[in-house]
Amino acid sequence: MVLGVMLLALLTPPFGLRAYLEARAQEQAQAAQVTHSFGRPVAAMVKTPVTARPFVQTPRSPLDGVKGKGAWLMIFDGDWNDPDADRAASIVDAAVRADLSHLYIRIADSRHHFYGASALMDLLPIAHAHGLSILGWIEPMLDDPTSDTADALAAAQFEEQGQRLDGLALTIEGDSTSDPNVGQYLSGIRSGIPGMNGLGERYLLIASTLPTPYDHPGYAYATMSRYCQVFAPMVYWRATGLPQYSGADGTRAYVAQVFQQFRDPGVNPYKRPLTITAQAYDAAPEYGTPGAPPGDEIVTSMNETRAEGGISWSYYRLANADNGVTDEEQQAITAFPFWQRYSPGGIAAKALIALPDQPVAY
Repeated sequence: MVLGVMLLALLTPPFGLRAYLEARAQEQAQAAQVTHSFGRPVAAMVKTPVTARPFVQTPRSPLDGVKGKGAWLMIFDGDWNDPDADRAASIVDAAVRADLSHLYIRIADSRHHFYGASALMDLLPIAHAHGLSILGWIEPMLDDPTSDTADALAAAQFEEQGQRLDGLALTIEGDSTSDPNVGQYLSGIRSGIPGMNGLGERYLLIASTLPTPYDHPGYAYATMSRYCQVFAPMVYWRATGLPQYSGADGTRAYVAQVFQQFRDPGVNPYKRPLTITAQAYDAAPEYGTPGAPPGDEIVTSMNETRAEGGISWSYYRLANADNGVTDEEQQAITAFPFWQRYSPGGIAAKALIALPDQPVAY
């Protein structure tokens, strides 16, 4: 089974390794359910040796939940069925020690729908108490936009101890990436579907997209610009396999190219800002340039994101036992003071968006 998934990954550039990593992680999670139970008392004591930043429960603007440095964390259906306060504390501790401001938590997909309630019950209260925003990461196939919309609405409306998600990140790279399906999906999230209220115009929606619009004709970038406040392109520079995008200069050139293409009014008519999802894995198995990005490339991607007016930076994915994030990469991420440096006169002054709290137009 794993061999079949790996072969599929190798035949699916440029993001095939991510699909392989996700499939591998899901297989491991399912296997773990056979031999291990995560059951703990709901009121289990949470111990985390970190100093918390204050959390603002009511953000000043929809973009507050995605400013700073973030990481992506995969949780699959069946991976977190029972209360596990210690696991939540460990995740929050790792994120705070890495000086992160937000986490993207995978909580829904088209096959398993919204399965992340158990994880969010544990994570939301402790993450918010420690100054971390939690963004729900959803991967819709969009074969059935109404069903996928229902999953997104269920996730956004989930509440635990008065805490809700700080926004949704929608990875559009499934079966359908064009209209009318993309438009039907996003408009349903905003306006509602039969039996479920929509989220309105201010709720934070992040479009997690392919990185270079000029290479993907037909992809519904303009529709995403209409309904989502932020683009989060997957800027995996070494996954291209092109030697000119290796090294600090190559990293800088690729990030700059992404920003340049998203400034095109045909791609981004509503001038939505970008938050970069950076590469922190070895792309060699998907015909990319071998080797995980060294620390200087990580730092360069952060610096160029700031220089180009990006509102934040994140990496795929939060360190765990098998994701390939090196110590050098993690040290570079932790040391870069992206969050502390942020100020209204800095990044926001150069951002593409007109106003930080600009609602979507639809």
